[in-house]
Amino acid sequence: MQSSSSEKVDLGEKSVEEREYGVTPLTIKLDETGLPLIPQPSTSEDDPLNYPNSQWLKWLVLFQVSMLAFLATLNVAIPNPAVVPLSQEFNIAHVTGTYQTTIAIGTSAIGPLVFVPIANVYGRRFVYLFTLLIGFVSAIGSALAKSYGTLIVARAFNGSGAATAAVLGAGTISDMCYIHQRGKAMGLYTVMLTNGAHLAPIIGGYVARNRGWRWCFWTGTMLNGVFLVICFFFLPETLYTRPPGAYDDMLADLTKNDELDSTEIKELLKQGKVYQPPPLTLSVYIRRLGFWYPSPDRKLRARDFVVKPLSMLKYPSVAFPALFYGVVYGFASIEPALTLATLFTRLYHFDTVKNGLANGISLLVGASLGELCSGPVTDVMVQRARRRALEQGKAAPAEVRLHGIWTGAITVPVGLLMYGFTIQYAHSFVAPCIGMAVACFGMQIVSSVCYTYSCNDCY
Repeated sequence: MQSSSSEKVDLGEKSVEEREYGVTPLTIKLDETGLPLIPQPSTSEDDPLNYPNSQWLKWLVLFQVSMLAFLATLNVAIPNPAVVPLSQEFNIAHVTGTYQTTIAIGTSAIGPLVFVPIANVYGRRFVYLFTLLIGFVSAIGSALAKSYGTLIVARAFNGSGAATAAVLGAGTISDMCYIHQRGKAMGLYTVMLTNGAHLAPIIGGYVARNRGWRWCFWTGTMLNGVFLVICFFFLPETLYTRPPGAYDDMLADLTKNDELDSTEIKELLKQGKVYQPPPLTLSVYIRRLGFWYPSPDRKLRARDFVVKPLSMLKYPSVAFPALFYGVVYGFASIEPALTLATLFTRLYHFDTVKNGLANGISLLVGASLGELCSGPVTDVMVQRARRRALEQGKAAPAEVRLHGIWTGAITVPVGLLMYGFTIQYAHSFVAPCIGMAVACFGMQIVSSVCYTYSCNDCY
């Protein structure tokens, strides 16, 4: 919220944080380069913004949430190379056999609407573990299905549970990363999120050939079980309610106050100090491994489950990136994954292993190269824009990060055209694979930029 010109900062007024933590209101906490930390952390040991001081914990949490995102899309896509033998066993058309994947993708939009509001009030850790358990049980149900209808039901639960863990990762990263760290962190997270679906066909192809299509689901069961145990012992809670006066709006007031020019802002920044967070102790880490973190400041209401999440679509900075990313992801990742097995079997006489390799390697290489050109690059862009803006007495707009989206906006349609035309004229399988890689390269850039911009930088 922008401050009016009549609002002035009272140097003599003591805030709650000054009384509780001994920090003066205008002691701006800076990073090692001298720029203000956004958001400004508290000095509490429970504040997840202080986790980066313990690098092992930061990377441990980031690794776990990234792997959960990886498992979410892997669970959905792992049976794709085995669509042909799966369809033959249930005596259904090959196109109908792909519906067990599309239903999992469709229900992945339902799980977050149910579980994310609970995570925002009572803690993320409990929801991570509960949805992992849903993924574990539904994968068993998929492997044991005796009819295609039973398989569809099990896959519906599998998609809704696993997707929730993937969506919560963006919130966890926002909890513990400053704005100038989020591009790199979200880049790793999104590359794992997208590459779960890209590596899945490689794994599923070999598993289906050697053990049958049901073992694709048993593989998902084992992976979900392993990470359920890992997260139970090593994934701490990151939900945290900041105390009043914890500088939530102070930096915005300083950079938008009409009575402060660039010289005054520079003087205020000179009074700031490079922030040294408190050391993380074993007792704090163990305490954050609890299961329930209700807060008196957070209340769960019925409208939080559907109305409030969908109400975010009224903001263009959420609606347009979400729409653009959804379209790009559908065409550049999902469409090749669902069509390749049928097309390559008919045109090039591929088996499950070759289908998995063609699908997985193409998308995996494209997404990995795309990440190298997105997260770290946009973080540098944001830091440079912030420094220039502060010199002029302004706040850098979040839209700076969107400049990185143009590469993806161009390469996605180019790659799709390559894939479509070479499939149509039945050229060598290498050509459509290159087209998929080019499209996925652009999709990963769009994914990283849109996630970081709309989920973290704006809201």
